[in-house]
Amino acid sequence: EASLKYSVFGFGEGVSDVYNQIDADQPNPYNVFSNPKDKIYKEQDKQYLDKKKVALDESFKRLETQLPELIKTRQCENINSVLTLQLGSMRANMEYLTAGGSPGYGDFDESKPAWKKANAFFQKVVDIKVAATSKKFDQAAVSYQKSLELLGEWKKVVNY
Repeated sequence: EASLKYSVFGFGEGVSDVYNQIDADQPNPYNVFSNPKDKIYKEQDKQYLDKKKVALDESFKRLETQLPELIKTRQCENINSVLTLQLGSMRANMEYLTAGGSPGYGDFDESKPAWKKANAFFQKVVDIKVAATSKKFDQAAVSYQKSLELLGEWKKVVNY
Protein backbone atom coordinates (compact mmCIF):
# COMPACT_ATOMS: atom_id res chain seq x y z
CA GLU A 1 0.00 0.00 0.00
CA ALA A 2 1.41 3.36 -1.01
CA SER A 3 1.33 6.14 1.48
CA LEU A 4 2.69 9.64 1.57
CA LYS A 5 5.51 10.37 3.96
CA TYR A 6 6.24 13.94 4.91
CA SER A 7 9.33 15.49 6.37
CA VAL A 8 9.96 19.06 7.45
CA PHE A 9 13.57 20.14 8.00
CA GLY A 10 14.64 16.55 8.56
CA PHE A 11 11.90 15.65 11.02
CA GLY A 12 9.73 12.86 9.73
CA GLU A 13 10.32 10.04 7.29
CA GLY A 14 10.16 11.74 3.89
CA VAL A 15 13.09 10.63 1.76
CA SER A 16 12.80 13.49 -0.70
CA ASP A 17 13.67 15.98 2.01
CA VAL A 18 17.24 17.23 1.51
CA TYR A 19 18.00 16.90 5.22
CA ASN A 20 17.27 13.16 5.09
CA GLN A 21 19.65 12.65 2.17
CA ILE A 22 22.75 13.60 4.16
CA ASP A 23 25.12 10.78 5.12
CA ALA A 24 24.36 9.40 8.55
CA ASP A 25 27.97 9.79 9.72
CA GLN A 26 28.34 13.39 8.54
CA PRO A 27 29.20 15.44 11.65
CA ASN A 28 27.66 18.61 10.21
CA PRO A 29 23.92 18.25 9.50
CA TYR A 30 24.03 21.16 7.02
CA ASN A 31 26.92 19.83 4.93
CA VAL A 32 25.80 17.89 1.87
CA PHE A 33 29.23 16.31 1.38
CA SER A 34 30.42 13.03 2.82
CA ASN A 35 32.27 12.73 6.09
CA PRO A 36 35.80 14.17 5.62
CA LYS A 37 37.44 10.97 6.90
CA ASP A 38 36.03 9.07 3.91
CA LYS A 39 36.55 11.70 1.23
CA ILE A 40 38.03 10.63 -2.07
CA TYR A 41 39.89 13.87 -2.78
CA LYS A 42 42.97 14.19 -0.58
CA GLU A 43 44.64 17.53 -1.30
CA GLN A 44 48.02 16.26 -0.05
CA ASP A 45 47.94 13.27 -2.39
CA LYS A 46 51.15 12.92 -4.39
CA GLN A 47 49.36 12.79 -7.75
CA TYR A 48 47.99 16.33 -7.33
CA LEU A 49 51.29 17.75 -6.10
CA ASP A 50 53.18 16.08 -8.96
CA LYS A 51 50.75 17.48 -11.52
CA LYS A 52 51.24 21.00 -10.16
CA LYS A 53 55.02 20.57 -10.12
CA VAL A 54 55.10 19.43 -13.76
CA ALA A 55 53.14 22.51 -14.80
CA LEU A 56 55.38 24.72 -12.64
CA ASP A 57 58.52 23.23 -14.16
CA GLU A 58 57.25 24.20 -17.59
CA SER A 59 56.35 27.70 -16.38
CA PHE A 60 59.73 28.22 -14.74
CA LYS A 61 61.49 26.96 -17.86
CA ARG A 62 59.69 29.55 -19.98
CA LEU A 63 60.33 32.25 -17.42
CA GLU A 64 64.04 31.49 -17.33
CA THR A 65 64.66 30.79 -21.04
CA GLN A 66 62.27 32.99 -23.02
CA LEU A 67 61.92 36.20 -21.03
CA PRO A 68 65.57 37.35 -20.92
CA GLU A 69 65.86 37.39 -24.72
CA LEU A 70 62.46 39.06 -25.13
CA ILE A 71 63.37 41.79 -22.65
CA LYS A 72 66.76 42.25 -24.29
CA THR A 73 65.23 42.58 -27.77
CA ARG A 74 62.40 44.80 -26.46
CA GLN A 75 59.47 42.64 -27.60
CA CYS A 76 56.71 43.88 -25.33
CA GLU A 77 53.85 41.92 -26.92
CA ASN A 78 55.79 38.66 -26.78
CA ILE A 79 56.67 39.35 -23.13
CA ASN A 80 52.98 39.81 -22.39
CA SER A 81 52.22 36.64 -24.32
CA VAL A 82 54.68 34.56 -22.29
CA LEU A 83 53.46 36.04 -19.02
CA THR A 84 49.79 35.37 -19.76
CA LEU A 85 49.80 32.00 -21.53
CA GLN A 86 51.71 29.23 -19.71
CA LEU A 87 52.69 31.52 -16.87
CA GLY A 88 49.03 32.41 -16.36
CA SER A 89 48.54 29.14 -14.48
CA MET A 90 51.81 29.52 -12.57
CA ARG A 91 50.24 31.59 -9.79
CA ALA A 92 47.49 29.06 -9.05
CA ASN A 93 49.97 26.19 -9.08
CA MET A 94 52.37 28.03 -6.77
CA GLU A 95 49.51 28.89 -4.42
CA TYR A 96 48.48 25.22 -4.34
CA LEU A 97 51.99 24.15 -3.32
CA THR A 98 52.39 27.04 -0.89
CA ALA A 99 49.09 26.29 0.84
CA GLY A 100 49.44 22.53 0.65
CA GLY A 101 46.09 22.18 -1.05
CA SER A 102 43.33 23.88 -2.95
CA PRO A 103 41.12 26.65 -1.55
CA GLY A 104 39.06 25.32 1.30
CA TYR A 105 41.62 22.65 2.13
CA GLY A 106 45.03 24.31 2.31
CA ASP A 107 46.63 26.80 4.68
CA PHE A 108 46.02 30.20 3.12
CA ASP A 109 47.52 32.25 5.96
CA GLU A 110 49.39 34.85 3.92
CA SER A 111 51.41 36.05 6.92
CA LYS A 112 53.60 32.93 6.72
CA PRO A 113 57.06 33.14 5.10
CA ALA A 114 56.21 30.96 2.10
CA TRP A 115 53.26 33.17 1.25
CA LYS A 116 55.29 36.34 1.65
CA LYS A 117 57.90 35.01 -0.78
CA ALA A 118 55.25 33.85 -3.26
CA ASN A 119 53.38 37.16 -3.18
CA ALA A 120 56.60 39.15 -3.57
CA PHE A 121 57.47 36.98 -6.59
CA PHE A 122 53.99 37.47 -8.09
CA GLN A 123 54.38 41.22 -7.71
CA LYS A 124 57.72 41.20 -9.54
CA VAL A 125 56.20 39.21 -12.40
CA VAL A 126 53.45 41.81 -12.65
CA ASP A 127 56.11 44.54 -12.54
CA ILE A 128 57.82 42.91 -15.55
CA LYS A 129 54.59 43.03 -17.53
CA VAL A 130 53.82 46.62 -16.55
CA ALA A 131 57.35 47.80 -17.39
CA ALA A 132 57.32 45.97 -20.74
CA THR A 133 53.91 47.38 -21.62
CA SER A 134 55.20 50.86 -20.75
CA LYS A 135 58.30 50.12 -22.86
CA LYS A 136 60.59 50.56 -19.85
CA PHE A 137 62.77 47.58 -20.64
CA ASP A 138 65.58 48.50 -18.22
CA GLN A 139 63.03 48.43 -15.41
CA ALA A 140 61.64 45.14 -16.77
CA ALA A 141 65.14 43.63 -16.67
CA VAL A 142 65.62 44.71 -13.04
CA SER A 143 62.23 43.27 -12.07
CA TYR A 144 63.07 40.08 -13.92
CA GLN A 145 66.34 39.60 -12.01
CA LYS A 146 64.58 40.29 -8.71
CA SER A 147 61.80 37.85 -9.62
CA LEU A 148 64.37 35.08 -10.14
CA GLU A 149 65.89 35.79 -6.71
CA LEU A 150 62.46 35.68 -5.08
CA LEU A 151 61.58 32.49 -6.95
CA GLY A 152 64.72 30.83 -5.61
CA GLU A 153 63.84 31.93 -2.08
CA TRP A 154 60.28 30.59 -2.47
CA LYS A 155 61.61 27.24 -3.72
CA LYS A 156 63.78 26.93 -0.61
CA VAL A 157 60.94 27.77 1.76
CA VAL A 158 58.52 25.24 0.23
CA ASN A 159 61.23 22.60 -0.41
CA TYR A 160 60.56 22.61 -4.15
